Amino acid sequence: MSKTFNENFKNKLEIDISGNTELADIAKATWAPLAAGIQTITPSASETADTTPYYDGEGFSSIDVTGKTISFAVAGHRLSGDPAQDYIASKYIAVGETLHTLARWTDPSGKQVQFAATLQAIVPFGGAANAKQTFSFTLAANGKPKTVDAETDTNSGTTTPGQ
Repeated sequence: MSKTFNENFKNKLEIDISGNTELADIAKATWAPLAAGIQTITPSASETADTTPYYDGEGFSSIDVTGKTISFAVAGHRLSGDPAQDYIASKYIAVGETLHTLARWTDPSGKQVQFAATLQAIVPFGGAANAKQTFSFTLAANGKPKTVDAETDTNSGTTTPGQ
């Protein structure tokens, strides 16, 4: 049996560049992909865990994950004129609510994770004088994300995120 490994580029990460911040406004979003100039996207799930030991565990603990913070570390080269990068770079000196946006990640199967997010640790340029400018930031989810299963078009056999 042959195994197929998905390439990372088949994951699609997008941000809303029109200023929406609530999941209820997801249909109003102007989506811009984080793709051009981007070399790496690393997802992370920082977990809060309860490791309370009980007597019936004879001194050993069990772990219950009681909370989670989802984030994506994004890095690459600064591409001026790219809508997503320009939007993020414009927020470099911003604080507070102006760093909030909407985001969505679509996995290779077409399933989407939609979430309100904060742009953090924005690096709009940097590096050696004779090198391409670097670009990086962290996209951190605010609250519980919404999962949207992929829908299969029975006529064409293609899979798209559900609406």
